Amino acid sequence: MSRNYGLLVGLMMLALVWAACGGDESEDPENESAPSQAATETAFDPGAAPDLAINPAGSGLPGCSDPSDRECPAPLDLDLDAEVSDSGVTIRYPSRYFVARTGSENPDGVPIEIAPGDNYNFEDQANFQVYFAESMENALSVLEGEPETTEWSTDRLTGGTIAVVKDREQTPPINTTVGAFPLDDGRVVVLKLVTTGKYGWDLFSATYDRMLDTLTVEPVE
Repeated sequence: MSRNYGLLVGLMMLALVWAACGGDESEDPENESAPSQAATETAFDPGAAPDLAINPAGSGLPGCSDPSDRECPAPLDLDLDAEVSDSGVTIRYPSRYFVARTGSENPDGVPIEIAPGDNYNFEDQANFQVYFAESMENALSVLEGEPETTEWSTDRLTGGTIAVVKDREQTPPINTTVGAFPLDDGRVVVLKLVTTGKYGWDLFSATYDRMLDTLTVEPVE
């Protein structure tokens, strides 16, 4: 699986963490080396989620001292302990805070939607949708502006593209991610993630990456 995406997300994470800490080297000449130190210490790879078991005051990202405490979001370490299937598509998801809906419960054309459940009471939100598109162009057309893209493959799906758009102008900020993979039968399967809140993407990008690895599609006979 391509790791270009990990580099892309690492750069996003650095920007957020540096902004959250109020970093501005022009205000503190003695800290001119701070950005390079941050790059060394906070690089973020969605395939290797950082440990949020301890959340020092002012670090910005939510966490708690006990990652098994259900009052703690700790979403980067959530187990993909549940599975949902519909329309020939199967994907695993973390049931600790999310519920899966299928069929008529979802927006038109969305076989599977995975959204925060009643017990998820945290500010940063995430919504996952699995659906089919007619083409790669059609799959990526839901993204406005100029998305950052990278080629992507999993053990089950190859030749795909992941595209990310960050909208910081809205309140709260919104990040939209689309992973689109062409199938042998001409269809394109899509896993879309929309996160809201200052740290929504940083918290759930690792879960998105891992969920992609579980996505399977039955061939049309």
